[in-house]
Amino acid sequence: MKLRHFGIGAVVLSMSAPVQAQGINEDVRCFLLSTGFARAAKAEDSRRASALTGAFYLGRLDGRISRPALIAAIRRHGSGMPTSQAAPIMRACAARAGVAEGQIEAAAKQAKIPG
Repeated sequence: MKLRHFGIGAVVLSMSAPVQAQGINEDVRCFLLSTGFARAAKAEDSRRASALTGAFYLGRLDGRISRPALIAAIRRHGSGMPTSQAAPIMRACAARAGVAEGQIEAAAKQAKIPG
């Protein structure tokens, strides 16, 4: 029983290291891009995917940064960027959220191991 909990804990710790590697500024940039793409997208699938990506980054930011620091980060990234840069960065943000989702799903499956 204790060994199983240790195994689950090890999985959670091992998956948290890569997810935590991205800094707050990058999370703010991904959040702002995601919300912008969600508003601008014409296709429902794109809107939904962008909104889900934004929710991932909102969750990462919640409680990790003070209000003044958040305001400063938004000002740094909120002035916009060239369209040629926005799409590749958004794809990277969405891919990162997808990796985190996969890691959480794998941990959840592993947590249900009988015994």
